[in-house]
Amino acid sequence: QAGSIMATENQQPNITESEDEAPKRRRLSAEEGAADDLDKPLIKRAKRTAVDARRDCPYLGTINRHLLDFDFEKVCSVSLSATNIYVDLVDGKYFQGRGPGTHAHRHALENEHYVWMHLETGKVYCIPDDYEVVDASLDDIKYNLHPLYTEDQVLDLSTSLRLGKSLDGADYVPGCVGLNSIGTSDYLNVVVQTLIQCIPLRNFLMMYESPLKPDRVVTTLAELARKIFNPRNFKGFVSPHEFLQACSVATKKKFFTTQKDPAAFMAWLLTRLHTFLKDKKTGKSILNRCFEGEVVVRTSLLNDDSAPTLEKKEATMFLTLEPPPEPLFKDQRDFIPRCQLFVMLEKFNGETMHTTVKGEVKRYSLRRLPPYLIMVFKRFKKNNFAWEKNPTIVEFPVKNLDLKDYLAQEVADERFNPETRYDLVSSICHTGKPEAGNYKCFVHHSPSQQWQEIQDLRVTPVLPQVVALAESYIQMYQRADVQADGSFTEVDWEAALEHVEEQPVVDDVAPEDLAEAGIIIG
Repeated sequence: QAGSIMATENQQPNITESEDEAPKRRRLSAEEGAADDLDKPLIKRAKRTAVDARRDCPYLGTINRHLLDFDFEKVCSVSLSATNIYVDLVDGKYFQGRGPGTHAHRHALENEHYVWMHLETGKVYCIPDDYEVVDASLDDIKYNLHPLYTEDQVLDLSTSLRLGKSLDGADYVPGCVGLNSIGTSDYLNVVVQTLIQCIPLRNFLMMYESPLKPDRVVTTLAELARKIFNPRNFKGFVSPHEFLQACSVATKKKFFTTQKDPAAFMAWLLTRLHTFLKDKKTGKSILNRCFEGEVVVRTSLLNDDSAPTLEKKEATMFLTLEPPPEPLFKDQRDFIPRCQLFVMLEKFNGETMHTTVKGEVKRYSLRRLPPYLIMVFKRFKKNNFAWEKNPTIVEFPVKNLDLKDYLAQEVADERFNPETRYDLVSSICHTGKPEAGNYKCFVHHSPSQQWQEIQDLRVTPVLPQVVALAESYIQMYQRADVQADGSFTEVDWEAALEHVEEQPVVDDVAPEDLAEAGIIIG
């Protein structure tokens, strides 16, 4: 036992010495491990350091502009993520990340594609060398990614004529370019082509800046408008893929790639834009300023003259008109029913009676005329079995449509509606069967004073007489006082109503005075 104790005492200094050397050994092993890790690629980086900017990139000649398309949804082709997306400037594909181990880095090494652009900032990088490329030859690609306009350029869109040429040599007119139809989304294309003919709304979308919490529908519509007027586009057309995707998400796929009613889509889109663009204090938006008018509705009971007549003023952005039904017996085999627009506008003369199911009689008249008037012709009606279409051709004037005769008597003065004439700027038409037809539109290009027929990707100049022969479904008229920069006469209705003078009552007027006034007494 004494020997074992002595052995234990002799081993005690060795134990104490090992405890002192343990931290040194751990530091030594850590340094050796760090040296070994230098030979291994870094998969994850905690913080990316600043990259160098170079002008002498040897891979700029590999960029293929023919394959670049920034109209599609900006998500990674592998992970379907929308965060930190880069586009390969060689083959036009989208991938996520830039560092080692990312999808973009792997694609660059496998395919030897080394020039990449960040889709949010527009900066160009070389992968895997990891340096920023700064070169003036890349400015056209950056402009196509995010087209930007000055205020003077936006104000001159309606007066200055600019022609564009795509990479394949095709000529196009900025502002009248075709929109790619995804599935059967032509109903969306014609609505977009119509709304950008509204100058104040177009100028607003061209200069729109996204807030901190943007709405996807508003942001993609503004981007689509800027691409339509891009005179330096690589292609002669634009794809509304991002805008269609945003509308699909917002409506839970109610408006997507299947055929829908453009009138219903336009009503939803205007409501959506007004909801996210209205001022919190006044509750008004650019949509109220452009499209909102007022209609006076007088309601009375049928076969009850003693009941009082109720008068109500309703704000509206559409005027719905019903073409007369197709005649049952036709005189000729190729008979085409026709109807004058002025006959349909008699609905708003204040005297035509419209009986409802509840036994009420309504009379309509116009009270306030908006700068842009949208008319919808109710051509489609559903019976017990299927949808029916009214093929009646509506004959309308392309210029100088005067609505003075349809104003309510109390607001017929020039102080309330100083301008009552309108010019047609867009007309949406339907061709084919009610459920399986196609939509196209005619738009008036102001700088060239030329009418263009746009059906998906096809853009054709036409005569004004052709516009009046189509089966028009939705029309948008521009008031005559709207200037090329989008300004128009705005009336202060509250001040005008305060200065309304009561009309004098004529009583006991001498016959000589009546004769001088030009009144013939029989």
